[in-house]
Amino acid sequence: MSACKTEIIYQNKDFIFTKCMDCSRMGLMYHQVMIGFDEINFSAFIRYLKQLDFETYKYPCIDGIDRVIIETYHQDIQFSFSEEEFYTLKTGVIEANEQLQLIEMIRKL
Repeated sequence: MSACKTEIIYQNKDFIFTKCMDCSRMGLMYHQVMIGFDEINFSAFIRYLKQLDFETYKYPCIDGIDRVIIETYHQDIQFSFSEEEFYTLKTGVIEANEQLQLIEMIRKL
């Protein structure tokens, strides 16, 4: 996204969500994780995260910490998040989407 004209849509302590004003690509940065989305895949990611619940999907990892494993479109890449990290990510994505929808509604006026 370096060549993009990005606008910060939502930001909190460890979470930044941006959108390119030219190509509409979206970027999510959470700690060391950076993910790029088009609009369709961002919507799919939101639906995926919303249906996940930590207690139902947690997995005991080798370091002794329960984590949720987030699948990606690449079979060799998964992300693992502790309970706090998972809910911070989930909340951030939902709030970023709400902010994005609000901005788009305002721009249509």
